[in-house]
Amino acid sequence: MTEHIHRSRLRGLSALALALSFVALLVAVPAAMPVSLARDATPGIDPATLYAHVHVMGASASAGFGVRAPLPRTHPGRLEPMTVARLASLARVSAGDVTGDATGLFFTNPGAVGSAQVDATLTQEPRVTMVFADDFLFWFVYGALSADRTPIKDESQRLQLLERGLAQLSRIVDAGVPLVVGDVPDMSPAVGKMLSKAQMPKLETIALANERIRAWAKDKPRVAILPLAKLVDDLRSGQPFEAGRRSWSEEVDGALIQRDQLHPTFAGSVALLACTEQAANERFLGVRQPNAPGAPVAFEHDPTKVAERVRDAAGDGVGVKNGASPDGAGAGVKGAPAR
Repeated sequence: MTEHIHRSRLRGLSALALALSFVALLVAVPAAMPVSLARDATPGIDPATLYAHVHVMGASASAGFGVRAPLPRTHPGRLEPMTVARLASLARVSAGDVTGDATGLFFTNPGAVGSAQVDATLTQEPRVTMVFADDFLFWFVYGALSADRTPIKDESQRLQLLERGLAQLSRIVDAGVPLVVGDVPDMSPAVGKMLSKAQMPKLETIALANERIRAWAKDKPRVAILPLAKLVDDLRSGQPFEAGRRSWSEEVDGALIQRDQLHPTFAGSVALLACTEQAANERFLGVRQPNAPGAPVAFEHDPTKVAERVRDAAGDGVGVKNGASPDGAGAGVKGAPAR
């Protein structure tokens, strides 16, 4: 009986010691230091220079197809396409450069256009410190022509074409440049509008493509996957969702996807930028909480504030370096009318 009581007391003391040790550990960690910032960061990536020179490449969503600046219709700046590169340059919070060569003509020959974009990215001076390729792989899965430029007759040809796109992106990875690349969304609502039936892959093919993209990226610490498929579903739903450092909804931000059901609006493009920044921070810097104290802030995520910056820049005659040239009618941002 005495021995049993002695053992119980020892167990109690051990539990107390363990609890006190845990409390001491918590006290030793500064309260202002978010745990998420101290784990899973990619070795060799400097947070201070990651966003020093961001380059945007890809297809029509990145090229700002149909997105016009929130300016009066008579303002000459309204005719300048609102590419993601231009948007990011105007939305910058921290110092750094943004360039871009996304194009709405990517679909005409994804192999040749994609190769040319990667060539340009790797030869830029000053050196690119991170690449945003949100919709780069889209036309390596969608489209009516196979890798050898003949009509697609079998869905396996789409997956073969995807391998060519991944091979191009591997050149960026091999150069040691951090890369954010989007997965492939379901754009079936755009069939009969901006897409033909022949250009639309089967949903099973899209699932296989995304599985392959994730497998390709898994062992590449300098590749971050942007969940573009989920973002497109969120943009299209009209329901509130979280992206970057804020909540988004059609009620607050206006339409987030254009009537063609293929391209984001101005506000939707800001959401795309916010998600891309979040994907980069999570993968490369180990940041799981965008609003955590000390989390990096590269771009403004509020479309109303970005619209104000666009108008201020237009008044000052400020230009942005990008080589895109899409066409189409614009979409504004709710709550931020052009002045």
